[in-house]
Parts: sequence; C-alpha cells; structure tokens
Amino acid sequence: MRKREGDAVTEYSVDPAQVAVALAAKVTFDTGLLSGDTLLVRSEGVKKTVIEYRKAQKSGVYLDGTETALRVSLPGLLMIRTTSEDRNPSYAVYAVKRRPTSLEVALFHAPLPNVFNGGSICWGSVQRVSDEALAGTSLAEDWSMLLGSPFGDHACNGKSRSHPHDIRQKLIELEAKGAKRYPTADLIPAKKTLAQVLGDAS
Repeated sequence: MRKREGDAVTEYSVDPAQVAVALAAKVTFDTGLLSGDTLLVRSEGVKKTVIEYRKAQKSGVYLDGTETALRVSLPGLLMIRTTSEDRNPSYAVYAVKRRPTSLEVALFHAPLPNVFNGGSICWGSVQRVSDEALAGTSLAEDWSMLLGSPFGDHACNGKSRSHPHDIRQKLIELEAKGAKRYPTADLIPAKKTLAQVLGDAS
C-alpha cells in the first residue's frame, strides 16, 4: 500500500486478509422475503443473517430427565442465525401464527424451554453446527440441534397464557390430549415485528 505525504511516498505491506475484510465491509446483499422455507438471506460485509421458517407440525420434544420424546404439535417457528467473521453464531427463535408474507409480521415467544423471551437460545452443552452448515443458507442442522437435544428448566415462564409459569406443562398437556394443532391463541406476543428484530423499523 502506498501513502503520500507531500512529495514523500511511503510503501508498506498489508495482510491480504485485512484487505479482503475491508472490501467486504462495503458489500451488501439482501434477498428480500423469499417463498421457500428460507425466508431471507442478508449479508452486510462479513455479517450474514439467515431466517428460516418451520411450518406448524408435530415434533419430538425431549425434556431433561426423560428418555422418550413428547410428540407435540408446535406452531410455526422462525429461526434467525447471524454469523460474523469467525465468531460463534448468534440465534433467535420466535413463534408466528402463519407463514410471514412481510417483515411486519408479529412475533410471539416460542413455546419451548431454553428459549429466552428475547428470542435467544440457552444452548448449554449442545454441540454447535458444523462450519460447512454455517457457510450455507440452510438451517436444517441448526433446527436439528435445537429440537433434537433435551430441554432443561431454563426460560420456562412467560410462554403460555394457560401455563404462564412452565411451558413444559403445556407441552405435556398437549401430548396427553393428542392435540393436532398448537393453539395459537395461547401464544404470548413478543411485542415486536420481524422488521424490528432486523433493525429495519423502530
């Protein structure tokens, strides 16, 4: 790299990786809302955000201390994964009443233990996804890690109107009833939209 000060020119070497990061910081990419399970991919320099929709469906949910998974209907869920350079990815999970058709969709607290009311996940000792998966735009491995691991007793309150103190009791009740759908009227609003989570709105 050359630096000119008056008539003097100074040359010095730079790390190619630093040049690449500096150039990447100026590149942005945004798919907008997509029609498949992957709702949105957004890159801002070295920061990449992927949002995936998981439709309402019956799922196996393991509770800590049990060997058999509950077979319970879960509502539609959104997972947001953000990666930046070599740091660990950050996640947020929310419930939605239907597949989003705009970023203004209202979000609800995910009716799962170990997911805080701000959307972040308490992973505990769960193994993280592979570097290969992090480089892509599919969150299949991320969903598998989340739903395939035992849920403990963290962040159990504030997820259900009928069971405000422990969402696990709601999940047990739904399995006992053989409920075919999660009652979306039981969801607790997160009081924000997807656009607000992404920083696109105030």
